[in-house]
Amino acid sequence: MSENSSIEWTDATWNPVTGCTKISPGCAHCYAETFAERFRGVKGHPYEQGFDLKLRPERIELPLHWKKPRRIFVNSMSDLFHEDVPDNFIRCVFETMHRAKHHTFQVLTKRAERLEEWTNQNFTRTNWPLNVWLGVSVENEEYKWRIAHLQRTPANIRFLSIEPLIAPVRLNKKRLRGIHWAIVGGESGP
Repeated sequence: MSENSSIEWTDATWNPVTGCTKISPGCAHCYAETFAERFRGVKGHPYEQGFDLKLRPERIELPLHWKKPRRIFVNSMSDLFHEDVPDNFIRCVFETMHRAKHHTFQVLTKRAERLEEWTNQNFTRTNWPLNVWLGVSVENEEYKWRIAHLQRTPANIRFLSIEPLIAPVRLNKKRLRGIHWAIVGGESGP
């Protein structure tokens, strides 16, 4: 978690959940897993349990204490819509984002089905928090189906993370309808 980030498309990161499990080829060389696993077993370190999924309720209200407006990447070290994150915990995260109206929150997931289902059960277009952007990762042609789930959410701003771009992704006007922003990048690191 950082009040400042070196990620080009955001200002800060906020991790009310850490850890994850791999679900697609884009997860193969996960930077978050590599970072977290370096600290597995280090007593007292936030990643003492490595990349095992862990809820961090003590971090829920952290953005409320950041006075300067920021663009905040939510769960840079996890996936908020992971199947083991309880609905009520997701709701608490959204409540904080709604209360922290001075920030813009960027929620990115590979679990597009749950994203669509959960957001539509809890929000409509009229009560969606305007400072919350939703995005899905699309690493190759096989996973562009995630875009349709994103398009059916009540979010006002929807974005794609086409990274790590590990194979071609062909996008047409229909696939980009209702998409406002795209991040594109190759795989980096070892």
